[in-house]
Amino acid sequence: MTDTNEQHLSDYLAILRRRKRQILRVAAAVFTLSVILAFVIPPVYRSEATILIEQQEVPQDLVQSTVTGYINQRLQIIQQRVLTHNNLVEIAQKSGLYPEKERSEENDGKVVGKMRQGIMVEVASANVTDPRSGRSTAATISFKLSYDADKPEVAQQVADELAKLFLNENVRMRTQQAESTSGFFSEEEERLGANLAELEAKLAEFKERNTGRLPELMNLNMSQLERTQRELEDVERQIYNLEERKLLLQGQLAQVEPYAGLNSPGGRLRMAQTEYLSATSKYSPDHPDVVRARREVEALKKEAGIQDGRDTIEAEYKMTRAQLDAARDKYAEDHPDVVRLKNSLAKLESKLKAAPASDSVRFAIKPDNPAYIALLTQLDTVNLNLKAAKEQRARAKEKASDYERRVVQTPKVEQEGLSLQREYESASKKYREIKQGLMGAETAVELEKAQRGGRFSLLEPATLPNAPRIPNRKAFILLGLVLGFGCGISYASYSEYMDRTIRGSRSVRAVLRTPPLAVIPYISPGGNALPGSGSRVPGLS
Repeated sequence: MTDTNEQHLSDYLAILRRRKRQILRVAAAVFTLSVILAFVIPPVYRSEATILIEQQEVPQDLVQSTVTGYINQRLQIIQQRVLTHNNLVEIAQKSGLYPEKERSEENDGKVVGKMRQGIMVEVASANVTDPRSGRSTAATISFKLSYDADKPEVAQQVADELAKLFLNENVRMRTQQAESTSGFFSEEEERLGANLAELEAKLAEFKERNTGRLPELMNLNMSQLERTQRELEDVERQIYNLEERKLLLQGQLAQVEPYAGLNSPGGRLRMAQTEYLSATSKYSPDHPDVVRARREVEALKKEAGIQDGRDTIEAEYKMTRAQLDAARDKYAEDHPDVVRLKNSLAKLESKLKAAPASDSVRFAIKPDNPAYIALLTQLDTVNLNLKAAKEQRARAKEKASDYERRVVQTPKVEQEGLSLQREYESASKKYREIKQGLMGAETAVELEKAQRGGRFSLLEPATLPNAPRIPNRKAFILLGLVLGFGCGISYASYSEYMDRTIRGSRSVRAVLRTPPLAVIPYISPGGNALPGSGSRVPGLS
């Protein structure tokens, strides 16, 4: 049994014939509306400029650029700097987007907002091979800068101004970054130079303060110390020999008379002193023999121009002191002898205080004994040599002590010097690095000023658009035509679905559940039976 609900091609053709007017009316309405919209919607023109991102002309192995960072990052920074409120307002005035008399903060804000909506930056990338790592990576090689406006001239002018701003801002930013890097290196070079000069001054002051104790003089100090110690040993032996020689000469000199005979002034004075000492040991000081001997000694001394030496006064003082002690044992303190001896002792004390500390010259009369003179000359020579040897020993001891002190202090000085040297070498290394960096930064500044580094170049300037980008009237009309027929067919399908009229024998069979006896075709008022109309049964609904 055949399914009564099955649709055939003839049924669809019958529906199209019945609903063609509805389809055409709806399609015409939609098409007319699309045509109206295509010519009513305001046109939007787009002008775009292509900017090429060029690499550094000079090889980076020779001149290293100081501009770092990814190109997309720098492009975003440039975009933010270019698309500022003031720049866009200035471009709007140049392009005549609104009259100057209408300028206000509110209008400026609206115009700037509209301009930002119309500006578009599209980045073009390509796969390149990194020469350092050998890996393939995506690199930005160019970007398109476009602007949408309701007039083609305005779109071109604004796009051209934006392209100029991007180019200039890239140059300015790269130059500014290079100069900033150069300024940083310059400040660091000045600071490190001052620090290095300070360390050099400290090193110079350290070496001056520790002259002779520096580590590099350690071996020299050790050799000088050994040499000085040997010199000191030699001087000690020389002094010992000279002391022995002096004692020997002094013994020989004591056994030789300085004067050749008793008739000489020295001989007479010596004999008078001997008699005086002999008399004073036997008699009292006022005894005639003692007085006579004392006067003779004083006369001879006066004749020879000799004053009593300290040893003579000391001897007389001791003798008078002994006599006073002996008189006190015998007599009272007021006895004339005790009083006289006290007075003599007081005079001798005054003479002893006034006498020179050493009695280097005993006689003003020169000795005339050749043997005595020879011994005296030898003794004077020995004394001079002994004095020189002692002075040499003192100097040698001082030198040895100095060298020993240097050797002992050298390790501590070396530690302090190494600390200063390490600090100086570290500062010097850092200064050389900064100096080299400064030279590279200055070269990079000149590179950027000459625009020989990575730069933006205008590959395609902004062109005057021939047709609007929005709307595309041809596409819009074609779309309206297709959409119109689609809407018409949809409307017809919906109407057919909602229509419950019985048409055709299959509909009758579906309703009555039995096939009809006959099918009478529909005859139009003109007397012609319409093709396919035989399926309609009048009077049934």
